[in-house]
Amino acid sequence: MTVIVFRYLFRETLKTQLAVLFVLLLIFVSQQFIQIIGDAADGEVPTRLVSTLLLLNLPNMALLMLPISLFLAILFAHGRLYAESEMTVMHAVGFSHRFVMCSAMVLALLTAAVAAFNTGWVAPQAKEREYQVIDEFKADPGISFLQAGRFMELDKGRLVAYIQDLNDKGSKLQKIFVLQRSQDGKPPSVVVATEGVVTVDSNGLQWLTLKDGSRYEGHFNTRQFQISEFDEYSLVIRQQEMERSNRKAAAKPTMELLGTQDNQLMAELQWRLSLPLSILVLTFLVVPLARVNPRQGRYAKLLPAILLYLSYFLLLSAARSAIDSGRLPHWPGMFLVPLVYLLLIGLPLNLQGTSWWNGVKTLYFKRKSA
Repeated sequence: MTVIVFRYLFRETLKTQLAVLFVLLLIFVSQQFIQIIGDAADGEVPTRLVSTLLLLNLPNMALLMLPISLFLAILFAHGRLYAESEMTVMHAVGFSHRFVMCSAMVLALLTAAVAAFNTGWVAPQAKEREYQVIDEFKADPGISFLQAGRFMELDKGRLVAYIQDLNDKGSKLQKIFVLQRSQDGKPPSVVVATEGVVTVDSNGLQWLTLKDGSRYEGHFNTRQFQISEFDEYSLVIRQQEMERSNRKAAAKPTMELLGTQDNQLMAELQWRLSLPLSILVLTFLVVPLARVNPRQGRYAKLLPAILLYLSYFLLLSAARSAIDSGRLPHWPGMFLVPLVYLLLIGLPLNLQGTSWWNGVKTLYFKRKSA
């Protein structure tokens, strides 16, 4: 009987958590997709990297999705059981609040383990890979950089190109304007062509081959130009040296953060450690908070629960910023927030209705009346 009830509570909460996680995933992915598409439209990233960047952002999105998904799952699932009097029947036949808490804590431990693996290893590696992808693109934009209807700098500004039209793959161009800047004493030149094509040779170099056009060479402040017609004219789009961009602390491996005394790195380390811990603390808070009267409805405690969750993570973020700026000592640091919520909110909520709590209240009111 105990195992059956335990599985029932576990299964109902898990199903609700997966449903909440799916909805949150759609919201976060849609928001991130719009942002990446906007960057692609501005030419900051190529369209072919949209899906890659979106996938690399999933672990970082999961950092906050896992805690809130379990928090809402317990609130909704247990709230439904209380509203439909199922939980009342369970308590009547001997299943205590401790039993309900244990069933929720098992799921919380599993979720915290997934969150610890994600925040400790997966998310930093995904962030580092995201930096690498962006650095590689900036060093060798190639075909993906070409866009119709705008001026583009190629080869570290040595070339400025304008393309009126290009096909979907970006390899065949039409109505092209190319400005070659003055270099090594050679005068600048302007090349105009009706069509062109981008190819890659055996050495990996990318060539812009223009067809049926004209080339105007000379200094623009004089009237001496050399004009030549051509059937085919090729320019190399040389690969730039890859410059390693400045990494944020979120991209550093967890082992590298251990033992650090740097404020920024310590804030990142404690943030990674506090997320799995927060799942356990919030579970301890939300299980008694989900207790509702059948007449109130399953969503009666939704607003105070959301306010509690928001205040918790706002204080956690404030503590992170305080450590980063040096205004808060490294220890206890961010762990002060879950400790305060555990002692000042979690314990009173869970002790309500117990004989010890009722005795303390009775003793308090007797002394107050005396």
